[in-house]
Amino acid sequence: MISPSVIASLVFGACGMLAAATVEYLLRSIADEAGVNRLIFIAVPALFSMLYAMLVYQDSERKVRRIGESVSRGVLIALLTWLSFAALVTWAVCPLHQLGSCFSHTLIASAIIGGGPMLAAALLAGVLTGLLIIRPPTSRRAE
Repeated sequence: MISPSVIASLVFGACGMLAAATVEYLLRSIADEAGVNRLIFIAVPALFSMLYAMLVYQDSERKVRRIGESVSRGVLIALLTWLSFAALVTWAVCPLHQLGSCFSHTLIASAIIGGGPMLAAALLAGVLTGLLIIRPPTSRRAE
């Protein structure tokens, strides 16, 4: 049987990739400005989501009893992913002497641009993960 943290990681990775794909045109322009491959800026939010889902959903088969508990974990994963991605963009684009102010501007800009898709992805992934943890698929008996 697959552990709930692996299930959560896969679900959040897929939803994070879909969220990043919705704002791909903006991520592409940021990647071009930074001189980085554009696929990195699309894959990295999904990878951050997978990492944080793996950590947040540890031992969740005993802790998550309702869908709302899974959704709140999903929102936490979205916030951690947003902070990490903003830090990555700041590191890739901004000069070293302006990291503090650039990070705050990057946080605001990424929240405005990608906040809606990321929140929608986190809510969807939280619901799906909660359903898969609370009601795991039953196997058929041999007839």
